[in-house]
Amino acid sequence: MHSPAMDRTFALLERIDHLIGRGLDVVVITLAGLLLLLLNYAVFARFVLNDSVSWGEELPAHILAMLTFVGAAYLTRTNEHLGFDAVLRELPPRLKTVVMGGNLILMGGFGAMLAYYGTIAATSFGSRQLISVDLPMALFRGAMPLGGALITLFCAIRLARLATGRMTVDDLLPESDA
Repeated sequence: MHSPAMDRTFALLERIDHLIGRGLDVVVITLAGLLLLLLNYAVFARFVLNDSVSWGEELPAHILAMLTFVGAAYLTRTNEHLGFDAVLRELPPRLKTVVMGGNLILMGGFGAMLAYYGTIAATSFGSRQLISVDLPMALFRGAMPLGGALITLFCAIRLARLATGRMTVDDLLPESDA
């Protein structure tokens, strides 16, 4: 039985999860699109215009790093991250829940460490700029702690929902190939 206060809390968590998810959709699509445009323009400039751009390697590499960490959070939220679910699907329901709960705790712990150490790494760059463009390195390095914090948040929300019966293990499994 769920209390009204608990129901309101979970409704708020669901709303936050949904809003962050929509924001992640926009950020991931924007970063991937920007990466595609920059790389294609760099190739076009070099081989068609015979005029290489100064940022042709550095800027796309940093955007790819951002996409990696933000994308990891996105995949955690959509339950499409790397996982081995074939054995999990065959377990009895109660054991499935225990294993998935343990998995969420481990993933959340990894996200927390990524956020913590990513913050240390990002702040260590101080006010340094990229070499080829006048953009702060902290802008790109900040994706690491952001991705870690989001992974931790998504795992905590799902663990709470799983523990209170508001979500089943099957809700957390990627779609079946069958």
